[in-house]
Amino acid sequence: MNRTPLIASLLVSLLIVGSLAASLALGTTPRLGLDLEGGVSVIYSPVLQEGEEEPDDFEEVLDETVEVIRNRVDALGVAEPEITRQGSEILVQLPGIDDEDRVQEIIGRTAQLTFRRVEEVIPPGSEAYDEAPTCDEAQESLTADEGSVLCQRADQAVDPANPTKYRVGPAEIAGSSIEQAFATIGQGGYVVSLELDGEGAGTFEEITSDLACERDQGQPGLFAIVLDGEVYSAPAMNPSVLCGIGITGGQASISVGQGQADGGEQEAVDLSLVLRSGALPITLVSQDFRTVSPTLGAQSLEAGLTAAAIGLALVAVWLIGFYRWLGVVAISALAVFGVVITGLIGLAGGFGFTLTLAGIAGIVVSIGITADSSILFFERIRDEVRLGKTVRTSVKRAFDSAFRTNLAGNTVTLAAAVVLYFLAVGPVRGFALTLGIATILDIGILWAFTRPTVFLLANTRLIRRDNLRVEPRTTAEVAS
Repeated sequence: MNRTPLIASLLVSLLIVGSLAASLALGTTPRLGLDLEGGVSVIYSPVLQEGEEEPDDFEEVLDETVEVIRNRVDALGVAEPEITRQGSEILVQLPGIDDEDRVQEIIGRTAQLTFRRVEEVIPPGSEAYDEAPTCDEAQESLTADEGSVLCQRADQAVDPANPTKYRVGPAEIAGSSIEQAFATIGQGGYVVSLELDGEGAGTFEEITSDLACERDQGQPGLFAIVLDGEVYSAPAMNPSVLCGIGITGGQASISVGQGQADGGEQEAVDLSLVLRSGALPITLVSQDFRTVSPTLGAQSLEAGLTAAAIGLALVAVWLIGFYRWLGVVAISALAVFGVVITGLIGLAGGFGFTLTLAGIAGIVVSIGITADSSILFFERIRDEVRLGKTVRTSVKRAFDSAFRTNLAGNTVTLAAAVVLYFLAVGPVRGFALTLGIATILDIGILWAFTRPTVFLLANTRLIRRDNLRVEPRTTAEVAS
């Protein structure tokens, strides 16, 4: 038996284990999911306007909605969010987030932005004000192709209960023309600065040129910035904007947060975020909004780890008591498995993988599989020794047989994990993923660690016929 490849395989295995153990010691830890870290879980349902029929491309609209939400959540910096479709509903799980209002504002916001000319300003108390549609009616009836009467946003109004109303024309620039949006400090508070694409910039220059001419003729010359059916601001043309020239460069701004304690910084940041990620193609309503306590997850994790530690301790006592040195090898294989799987999950956190309770369940199941692989190998050794072969010969023949059986069993488990991963959603996918990874590790550890360790021990007196607990063959077995 050539010892050189055995020693090389064992050294490579130990080098990998040592590297992963060092990364864990340096602070690499798994990224925890919603059920372990706590956070927010929301189910959104699409809402169609009264009398509106479901479009033919409704499935594509929902997929686009998921992508828009994902872009918004990614901009928030949430660690591995879970954003999936469940039929026509969208499940959003955000670990580590506890600000419910901000989540609702950012994710559920439609963010339909348009620029419209102001045809008439309708102040509170006027006769036209009472005859005009209410603010809610105006929002529901607003379309891009038609004009409407819209209300000033309440927190921008002098009297929030009676905001100024504006009669505006059709949308002339849409939010799709926005290339960039970012929060900056303006006079009296924060503003969201916008940069328009080439087509939008040309249209903006043309419209502001017309409005500057209206201003010079004594007309208001207002240009309304409308977001989700509310007038955020309706600025007049600055005297520096010249009739016939307009505002070049395609830059505009939305004033927010006047009178707020922080100057509207958070609102400006959030608004710029949703504008950058694009508008939702359909209106969403939250059907189920839950805040998950991190304490509950921590208690579940602690209870699971305690149970696993007790179970492993009992298994270790039995393995050593029954298999002696081979039992030590089995425990070492379990230790290698634990370090490698934990290290890989920790490193995978940098690529977006999140560990959940379901994922931990997949690992626990795999611990049993790893222990069974060692036991299968050892039992085949005992069978071969019992037939009268030497320990070294028995180890070689036993491994060949045990590895084929192990490979067949793990292939079935791996196939089931792959199917489950692609067909399932939510936590079940975490279970399938960790089970699949751990199954591959089990095959590798059996070949690269357990095999060379047992083969090398077979050349010593640590593994002998008398400490393998092999019962002598019966007369009938000898005769056969």
